[in-house]
Amino acid sequence: MCPNTLKPAPEKLVLPDKSVPFGTFAGPVSEINAQEFDYGKLKALPFPIGIGGKQKRFKRWQFYGVIDENFVLGAAIAHIQYLATGFAYLFDRKKQSLIEFNIKKPLAKGTSFSASADSGISEIRKGTTYIRTDNTDNNGERHLKLDFGPEFSADITLNEPGTGVSALCPQDTHGFHYTYKSAGQLAKGIIKVNGQEYRLSDSALALYDWTASTPPRATTWNWACAVGRDSDGRPVGINCSRGLVDGQYSQNTIWLDGDPCVLSSVGFEYDSQDVLGKPWKIRTEDGLLDLTFQPGTERYEKINLGLVASSLHQPFGTFKGTLVHHGKSFEIELFGFCEEHYAKW
Repeated sequence: MCPNTLKPAPEKLVLPDKSVPFGTFAGPVSEINAQEFDYGKLKALPFPIGIGGKQKRFKRWQFYGVIDENFVLGAAIAHIQYLATGFAYLFDRKKQSLIEFNIKKPLAKGTSFSASADSGISEIRKGTTYIRTDNTDNNGERHLKLDFGPEFSADITLNEPGTGVSALCPQDTHGFHYTYKSAGQLAKGIIKVNGQEYRLSDSALALYDWTASTPPRATTWNWACAVGRDSDGRPVGINCSRGLVDGQYSQNTIWLDGDPCVLSSVGFEYDSQDVLGKPWKIRTEDGLLDLTFQPGTERYEKINLGLVASSLHQPFGTFKGTLVHHGKSFEIELFGFCEEHYAKW
């Protein structure tokens, strides 16, 4: 059964003895003092990158997602030292259409990244286009703004009335992986598409991911995140992942009205050669989450820049099945996405 309480997150990512306090916690780690980590034992990257080379294994990324009955909006910024990337997309659920915009900045020039999940601004720009997130937790509120001209812009406020979950675990040999997740947040704001303005509906919900890690040079993972409401109208969110946080550690969580319930390890059963044609099964070992994901349209991206490569399948669709939250079982239907991602970074 999922625990009723989680210990508060440690104040710092790296302790005075240079160790990382592994575990799953309530709330974000306030100080990501990654510069104090001992990078000496990490495997060096297979190409010359100058002084402080092993520190270049330190990567950061964040993702904002917003879902209502009309749209799925996603925006992300990733800082991998020798490159920064940003993307924003809008999926029209009724038309089953997708628009997407990307920014890439070699050497991460002119890109900023927030100090932690609850403090600071991340921004990536190219000319007049930009993605900007204000991650400073102001009474539970965070902000996302993006502008890609008359084709697509947005100004969104996320409200986190409950408790997010931090997971800290070993990554590769001698490294670490830290992630902060929250799903089922309230959202409000405006989206503009091709000159038309849309205001998010009262049912809009959001999810938030902030991650800092020293991943292997080549990394593969699955991720699922979805939101909706139960029969009483309370916000529900799920976050499940395989390949980044595994073993005795977990970031897999159900949120009911902002209250988190951390689950055991999760399995993803799907046909990697036909990610859209067949349903996916997503189950945790403890039996507290058992969902079938029916994909519709996907966001697909393949990048090969030599030093950096990525292959991403991210189908959107409906999740149906059973959740157990603090001992109470209920049937649920959610909307969100699954992900199959390979990254060489």
